[in-house]
Amino acid sequence: MSEETTAPSSPETLPQASVCKKKSFSLIWIVPLIAMIIGMGLVYTSIMEKGPTVTITFASADGLEAGKTKVKYKDVEIGKVEAVKLTEDFEHVEVTVSLVKRADDYINDQTRFWVVRPRLSGGTVTGLGTLLSGAYIAVDPGKDGDSQSEFIGLEIPPVVTEDTPGKLFTLKARDLGSLDYGSPIYYRGIKIGQVVGYGLQNTGEGVNITVFVDAPYDDYVKDSSRFWLASGMDLEMDADGIRFDTESLVSLLIGGISLTNPEHIKGTPIADAGDMFQLFPTRDAAMKEQFVQKEYYILKFAQSVRGLSIGAPVEFKGFPVGRVADIGIEFDWKSKEVLVPVRIEVEKERLARIASQTGEADTDSMLELLVKQGMRGQVRTGNLLTGKLYVALDFFKAVEPAKIVSDGGVLEIPTTPTPIEELTSNMSALFEKLQKIPMEKIGNNAVETLQSIKKASEKLEKLADSNELRLAFQETRETMEGANNLLSKDSATIVELQRAMREMSEAARAVRSLADQLERHPESLLRGKERK
Repeated sequence: MSEETTAPSSPETLPQASVCKKKSFSLIWIVPLIAMIIGMGLVYTSIMEKGPTVTITFASADGLEAGKTKVKYKDVEIGKVEAVKLTEDFEHVEVTVSLVKRADDYINDQTRFWVVRPRLSGGTVTGLGTLLSGAYIAVDPGKDGDSQSEFIGLEIPPVVTEDTPGKLFTLKARDLGSLDYGSPIYYRGIKIGQVVGYGLQNTGEGVNITVFVDAPYDDYVKDSSRFWLASGMDLEMDADGIRFDTESLVSLLIGGISLTNPEHIKGTPIADAGDMFQLFPTRDAAMKEQFVQKEYYILKFAQSVRGLSIGAPVEFKGFPVGRVADIGIEFDWKSKEVLVPVRIEVEKERLARIASQTGEADTDSMLELLVKQGMRGQVRTGNLLTGKLYVALDFFKAVEPAKIVSDGGVLEIPTTPTPIEELTSNMSALFEKLQKIPMEKIGNNAVETLQSIKKASEKLEKLADSNELRLAFQETRETMEGANNLLSKDSATIVELQRAMREMSEAARAVRSLADQLERHPESLLRGKERK
């Protein structure tokens, strides 16, 4: 077998490698580059559009959840809750909220945050929509203020927000009564505002109530306006009958405030926002003329003052001039009896008017003049049904001379007992005289007299059988016949007797009529007969 050998190829017959220069950038890198640019743009946009982050402290995190709970203004979402955690003392919760960029200009120390949940306040139910959508944080942006990032959330939602047109006023009252947040304010039966806040005064002697009156009704609040509680029924009995008055069913149930302007005061300017007014308990108290200056006097009574209470009226000839400020008790060493000192508060301006008419320089001089003329203080019954008493300053005849004296720097006005007290005193004196009568001795004398009569009757029995007695009876019969003739129907004596009997009958009827009148109207003993 023959082998064939192949001769090596020559260099000229081998293929030659070609060398190409590689490009520096591949198209495949375009995709990640574009992605990086887009990512950086998104980051930049996120940073530029990111709004402020604030921390809000609440009492609890009820209904709040990180990543889900929204922050809304006018039902438009402007942020979201990022985190919820407890404070270091474990007494509150801190809620971190991220807001949109546009909210940056309105987040300041005047901004308010609160949680919207279903609530019942002021007779209305709010936040019912959160039953389905869940609770959210509402915000009331502040228009002017310093920048701030930490806030204390409101536990009670504000009744009015910053953008609500109207005015805020402050009312002073002795107590809050049945008022609450959202209690309505009425003017002529129309709701014009509501209570937005309240708190104790610095002295603790009363409360300050903040109210908001909506525009344009705030122009009806004048410097002379009067406010009073409309929280219930106003029942009044007078000569025209029974009058029942209430502002509305809502105010009857939850309370409210009424506002009016006295008709006799015209041309008063519109009140400025923040002005302070007095809140009166009733309409009658609000419409009374207001007096600022007070003067105190003492009246000491020897009789019981049961039924007289602090706040009872003080009247001068039936005209109210003040009230009872205090009631005490003391022992008078001079008279050796227990007295009841009653301290009264008198509106000085009322007395000043009388003083100016009497020509006296001041009210004290005027009172001294009136006391010399018979003015005394007296406790009287103001209501027969309730037994309530009041203090009356009136003039009395046949009173012992007296003068005003000073008791601890306070002038003391002399007093006089009531007619009932005088009657009781006279009856007591009469009973004391009756007790001094020797009834036992009189009884013994009566027994002796009866024994003497018995002996005399025995003697008369013996005398009855004698002829002298028969003759005496005969003469007596003749005398009686003569008397019958004298007292005949047509005699002048009978006519006079009949006329006397008629007069006695009329007098008896008058006494019976007086008794009936006193039984029906016992107060006539105090007031006297009514003038027609």
